[in-house]
Amino acid sequence: MQRTNAVLLGIGMGLFMVVSCDQKGNSEEQKESIDKLESYVDSVETAVNREANHNWTVLDRRYSMLVSDVESSYQNTAQDAKKEWEDLEKRYEDAKIEAKERRDEMEEAAERHMSNVESWWEINVAKVQRSTKSTKADLEEGTKESWDWLEKNAEKLGDDIKKRYEKIKSDLEG
Repeated sequence: MQRTNAVLLGIGMGLFMVVSCDQKGNSEEQKESIDKLESYVDSVETAVNREANHNWTVLDRRYSMLVSDVESSYQNTAQDAKKEWEDLEKRYEDAKIEAKERRDEMEEAAERHMSNVESWWEINVAKVQRSTKSTKADLEEGTKESWDWLEKNAEKLGDDIKKRYEKIKSDLEG
């Protein structure tokens, strides 16, 4: 969420200039509006490459405002001149699709790793109840890989998996 806000703040300054301009369709204004839209799409693509979870409602609202500015600057222009901003529109939609796919992959991996750790935990809970305390050092090799993955990605986990992870983590740390 902080990354989304940082991306939006950086783009906000440029967006203010674009929104406040009176678009008359001349080539300089067209270029400026396309440049702003391209910069925004580049920022979104970069943000998606770093992190798949973003507030798409806010991103879409900003994107729509920029597209509106581009459309108004191209109102009386031939169809060929509109190709550049239509390509940007496709890139933006592709970034949204990629973010969803990456988020889904992350959730699948998190569930797989969490299930591995929970399976180990259930087997070893009986040992804990017999006064043999289990710690992170006791994790078996396959489970250790899953545990390390969960620790590395703890901030990116969905609420359910994060809650399950935190429960086992607190029990292990005693």
